[in-house]
Amino acid sequence: MTNNVGIPSRCWCWKGIVTYVSKMEENPYRRFFRSEIGLKRKKEQHLFKWVDEALLDVIQRMHEQQSRMAKEIEDLRSSLKTVEEAVIEHKKS
Repeated sequence: MTNNVGIPSRCWCWKGIVTYVSKMEENPYRRFFRSEIGLKRKKEQHLFKWVDEALLDVIQRMHEQQSRMAKEIEDLRSSLKTVEEAVIEHKKS
């Protein structure tokens, strides 16, 4: 089975992913992703992932991306200040 981070789109068997609702006592009504044939072939290791965990993966990835972008913006602002200072210095001389 592949290590899927985020919301899965396919299983290793290339079957589509379907969202189901758990009927188990341990996780009642908890939604999960499963390959189309995963429920029929329980002995095979088809994709299974809880929906809430998949969404947390996506949120974490978006947070990391936002942090990188904020750092890049700060670096660009710093570079712009340096260029502005150089232009002002050049105009003075």
